[in-house]
Order: sequence, then structure tokens, then C-alpha cells
Amino acid sequence: MGVDKVQRMVDVLELVLERSSASLRLSDISADLASPLSSTHDLLKSMAAAGLLRVEADRTYRIGPRFIQLAVSTTRSLDVWVLAHEHLEALAADLGHDVYLAVRLGDEVIYVDRIPGRGRATVHIRLGDPIPLHASAAGKLYCAFSPDLERQTLDADLASLTSRTITLPRLLADEFVRIRGGEFSISREETITGIIGAAVPVWASPGELLAAVHVSGLRDLVSDAEFPDLIAAMQRCAADIAQAMGREAVSGDRSRPADIQPVDRVHLQSLTARRR
Repeated sequence: MGVDKVQRMVDVLELVLERSSASLRLSDISADLASPLSSTHDLLKSMAAAGLLRVEADRTYRIGPRFIQLAVSTTRSLDVWVLAHEHLEALAADLGHDVYLAVRLGDEVIYVDRIPGRGRATVHIRLGDPIPLHASAAGKLYCAFSPDLERQTLDADLASLTSRTITLPRLLADEFVRIRGGEFSISREETITGIIGAAVPVWASPGELLAAVHVSGLRDLVSDAEFPDLIAAMQRCAADIAQAMGREAVSGDRSRPADIQPVDRVHLQSLTARRR
């Protein structure tokens, strides 16, 4: 493969990542890169065949599964994965539930680490696969604190994954408001029937998410009475990860004491009650 072709592939990947919220077609990519349609089509076809890009039903291009897997492998060598891993292991040992680390990649949110719990059964979610933004706890958390993801998700066709999935934009927008208010997210069987999920932010700086700590458990193993302590333990884990990364403990829009205070139990119980 010639150097010129490799450079053009890199240019395409950079363009798709930079314009992740847009619908890029062959003509758009060709025009942006000042490359002939025929040669651009051949290049995109090769990249799609290799899994670096994926072609949607409307013939637009997005980042492909092979590239995401490579990104996950790269992420694992970065500080956020290395420094978070031991804290995720400690949280899983403490709670007994599956623990994940979620990060944003372009206009998608993926899991880059997983610590299995001690439950009699666990749900295996493949690392690197995009998670549903409107139904998963980590996806909703990222939407609530990322205006571009929020707009994209509210404008999308909200697929009903289970009978409890929120599919009305108005209700989902209300959900995002509640998440911003409490700085945690809950998914009550919205992605997979029988599975409860919760997510809290790891802040890079006020208003800037570095990652999300996500916990999943079987419905009958996670009672409403446990949620306050579960969220508080997750918040302490997130604060430990932020501290390990050299970040001060912060919240979405203001400084927060390094010793994270337990979540407001009345507020949390009112939120979980609304989701029944």
C-alpha cells in the first residue's frame, strides 16, 4: 500500500471523527478532501471492507467496528484505563455487581473495561461496541452532560429495546434534566429486560466528562433500598479515578469537596420511584 493511500485513509478517518454528528456521504468526503469521486469511492469501499468505516442504510459513512476495537486497545494503554482499573476492581469486589468504564468516541459511547461481578449470572457486553444512548445508564449520562449528544439523541428515532425503554423525546429530555440535577443515571430494564444499570461521571474538569463508571446487576439483586449506598460507592470510585488522573474532585458545574458526600437519599429514592 502506497504512502499516499495511507495518508488519504488517515484523512478520511479524521474527517469522519471531526464530523461525527453530520451525515457524510461519498460526495461530501470527496469534496472535503479534494479527491475525485471514483478514487474516493474505491478508497471508502476498501476501508469499509476492512471495518475501518461502516456504511449506513442511507449511504452515509461512520467509524467502523475495526477502528473502534483498535481505539479500545489504544485506550487500554492510556492513563484513564490503567489508572481506573484497580479502582473498578475494588468497586466490583465491594458491590458484587458487574462494573464497566465507559468513554466517548466521536458521537458514540463505548465500554473500554469490564470487571465481572460475583452474581450468579452476569451480562457480557462486548467492549468497543456502541451502547444505546437513550436507554443505557452510561449513554444517558453522557447525553445529559453533552449538548451535542443530547440533541442528536432527542432528534433520532428512539428504538424500543424493552417495554421500559423511553421512546418519547419529551420524557427523555426530562430524564436528562433529572440526571444533570443528581449527577447520576439509572436504567431500569431499559436496555435489557431484567438488568438494572447505574452510572456516575468521572470529571476531567467542571462540565467535561473524562469517563463514566457504570454498574449493572440483575433486577432481583438490586433493590431500591440499595441504590443510595450503591451510588455513593460509585461516586467515591469516580472521585478516586479522577484523583489518580491528577484531577481535583469536581462536579458538572461547580467545585466539589474531595471527600464526596453521600448522595441525597430522598432525591435518589424519588427518582427510582418515578422509573417503576
